[in-house]
Amino acid sequence: MQYYVADLGTTNLKLAVVQTPYTIIETIEARNIIDQDETGKHESNPERVVQQLKDLLGQMAVKYPDIDRLIFSTQMHALLATNPDGEVLMQTMTWADLRAKQVAKAMRENGRGDKYFQISGTPIHSMNPFVKLAYLNDAKPALFADTKVQFMDIKAYIIRSLTGEFIIDYPTASSMGLLDIDGKKWSRDLLDLVKLTENQLPSLQAPTASYPVKADILAELGLPTSFQLLLGSTDGALANLANLAYAVENQANDQLVSPFVFSFGTSGAIRYLTEDLVVSERGALFTYMVDEGQYYIVGGPLNNAGNVLDWLYQNFAFNELGMSFSQMLDALHGEAVTDHGPYFLPYLNGERAPYWNAFLRAEFKEIAGNTSRMAMAKAVFEGVFLEARQVIELVLSTTDVALPSIQVNGKIFTDSAICQWIANILGVPLQYVSSEDASVVGAGIMIEGPGLKPLPEVKIVMPETDQAALYDTKFQAFKAYADQADIQSYAKLFL
Repeated sequence: MQYYVADLGTTNLKLAVVQTPYTIIETIEARNIIDQDETGKHESNPERVVQQLKDLLGQMAVKYPDIDRLIFSTQMHALLATNPDGEVLMQTMTWADLRAKQVAKAMRENGRGDKYFQISGTPIHSMNPFVKLAYLNDAKPALFADTKVQFMDIKAYIIRSLTGEFIIDYPTASSMGLLDIDGKKWSRDLLDLVKLTENQLPSLQAPTASYPVKADILAELGLPTSFQLLLGSTDGALANLANLAYAVENQANDQLVSPFVFSFGTSGAIRYLTEDLVVSERGALFTYMVDEGQYYIVGGPLNNAGNVLDWLYQNFAFNELGMSFSQMLDALHGEAVTDHGPYFLPYLNGERAPYWNAFLRAEFKEIAGNTSRMAMAKAVFEGVFLEARQVIELVLSTTDVALPSIQVNGKIFTDSAICQWIANILGVPLQYVSSEDASVVGAGIMIEGPGLKPLPEVKIVMPETDQAALYDTKFQAFKAYADQADIQSYAKLFL
């Protein structure tokens, strides 16, 4: 069986041809254009995205004329507005749009944000469409004067453009900050707070629900008349669901594929796949639906991951010295590990988990006259993963699980020496299973079912006792500095 997976990323749209069992045959991409400025605006044009997807489908249909199913993997937290005819009234605000940060700050400080979070499981932050809508109530009041205006994410807009149906899957809805995650319905209380009615949102449907594409679009793109769209889920949820692709023969092997995943790219995320609905008491982690309610993910996203390492490479003269990125990492790894500073708080882009504070800024701590450039550079690398360790420990305590290892994915983990260094910083065993596109494989789970792919060789990297002990000490100091920075970032606003 062959089918398409459309992966709707923030900056790239990807269309993959997948063949049973979850094997990616071919992938083509289109780059999105982001409109951003100093106000925190981070928008994309939804009409352009629809046209890009149509272009990619048309290209693939020439080579694969018999494929008649497509399932979606999508970015979370996007928000746009249209009239009932589909005319765009507001461009897509992506998760990275920061214009609602003052509204998020106010909700968190007055205590109401905790109540909102407990209903939806979506943290109170400028990424959250519920918070965006609260901001828009004041910034664009005309959008709320007409109850015929409709609000949706980018996937719902694409699906309506291709099928005429105004619908959304439960997992994507659960990342909108407006869903009663326990009752699996739009929350009337949250809708009232942002001056919306349920009719202004897409109707809730199962991720595996399928809908036919309009006949004129099928003819335009050369797709078969039997072509159907399946709603699918969100990219983060599907990335964790991909673990269910592996067939296992016994319980011992089952333990090798961890449901706890640390994904590292330009940004990062730590997610735990569970069948239990667990919502963080402090509002420091997200809880999203993966499907219609059998699985959930609990975790936290990191704004600052590979982007910080790229900043390090560009600004600490490694590039000018003619070193490659991997050579820089090798050089940093060769520097001695200590249990003291310097420390680097890696908040180049504010931070989401665990602080959900867009006002945080990067800074060094414990810099002295004899602190070398290489010591500062090594602190930058360590800071990225000490920040990730905060989220990992929070997820473990919130879910009350003790896992033998954490699955990691990302190019940085393919270097065995660097992977060992990261295991030492995190203080937990790491397992590297596969470099395949996890969200695409996860989308295949929804079509094919779990457990069809043979278990790959699992590489386990154990922390080195002596090095891990030094990082245990270093982590405590890092966390204290990070907690202090979180408090002080708000205080500076009133100076």
